[in-house]
Amino acid sequence: MWLVVGLGNPGREYEHTRHNIGFMVVDELARRWNAAGWREKFGGEIAQAKDIVVLKPQEYMNVSGQAVQRTQAFYKVEPNFAIDKIARPGRRGGGVVYAAGVAARIAARRRWADVVYARDPLGAALAGAAGLPVVFESHGVPGTRWGRAVMARTLSRRRTIGLVAITDALRRDLADAALLPQGRPTVVAPDASDPPATRAIRRRVGTPPVVGYVGSLYAGRGIELIIALAREMPGCVFRIVGGTEADVARWRATGIPANVELLGFRPQAELAALYAGFDVVLMPHATTGVVGATGRSDISRWTSPMKMFEYMASGVALLASDLPVLQEVLRDGHNAVIVRSGDVAQWRAAIEHALGDDDLRHRLALAAQDDLIRAYTWDARARDIMTGLGLEPVS
Repeated sequence: MWLVVGLGNPGREYEHTRHNIGFMVVDELARRWNAAGWREKFGGEIAQAKDIVVLKPQEYMNVSGQAVQRTQAFYKVEPNFAIDKIARPGRRGGGVVYAAGVAARIAARRRWADVVYARDPLGAALAGAAGLPVVFESHGVPGTRWGRAVMARTLSRRRTIGLVAITDALRRDLADAALLPQGRPTVVAPDASDPPATRAIRRRVGTPPVVGYVGSLYAGRGIELIIALAREMPGCVFRIVGGTEADVARWRATGIPANVELLGFRPQAELAALYAGFDVVLMPHATTGVVGATGRSDISRWTSPMKMFEYMASGVALLASDLPVLQEVLRDGHNAVIVRSGDVAQWRAAIEHALGDDDLRHRLALAAQDDLIRAYTWDARARDIMTGLGLEPVS
């Protein structure tokens, strides 16, 4: 018997955020494995497909191990790895508690760990200080002098293996900040997606045409532009998938047009059917002010949205804003239509042109899938990182 666990936090406020990626992954796995419907048991939600049990603990992340242990015991699943959750209290001094917890875990594992792969700057710094080989994956330039000093010190240590940057724009900015490791590799590895389940199928536009968006409703994601387009294009349905209940309520309170459908968060397992109903899909990021889940920083210079790669896999023609970093992956007229960010008139013209050209939509969708299969799956990303850092997988 195998137990597959997806970690997340219960509550609508965490839906479709980075906190619940684990839940989204196991939803999709349960769908692919034709697992029996979810039911509440052992402090979580479980589904079963033959000899595989899928679990979503419905306790907060720092105590989710209890549901895992109860499920393991009931199904007599032998553990083959451990997830060690470290508390970070949301109060003054919480960071110190977290740092102490990270340091203790690193000290306990320093004798057998072959490499530490870290996205957390503090974890990378502590592992490096303990003399462990470290790979640090960076998603931005540190915004404080202290943060830059910690990163520089980590990357200068003798046993640091190298650096992974999620975009070439980030690599360049890290170089300008003197934050690339000297004499060691820096690998650019964008985010990725699973390969497409089906190939793009050419079809005629629906009646009415459906313009889709899937993703968060954070600032900078272009929701304002979609609403403006809907007002100018009453003959189209604009279907927006994503966002918390609070996000959806806030947008509805603004008086959205009747041809805008706000569906809110949908499980990953439902997205394939939703994509199949879109005629085109939009990625209308702003050129500045794009924020992530924390809402604290502008990631527009460096972002590598997983949703972009999911769009590429979907088999639907993609229209994207001319945010420079997106064009490291997207090419106008090849795998996407690139449109000036914030320009409602240009977006309307681009959408109308795409809806009126079946061959264009099909060609763009196929090229996007081909590019994703070739270079932007999770397997391809892992392979590129391992090769770029000179690491060999354990046979």
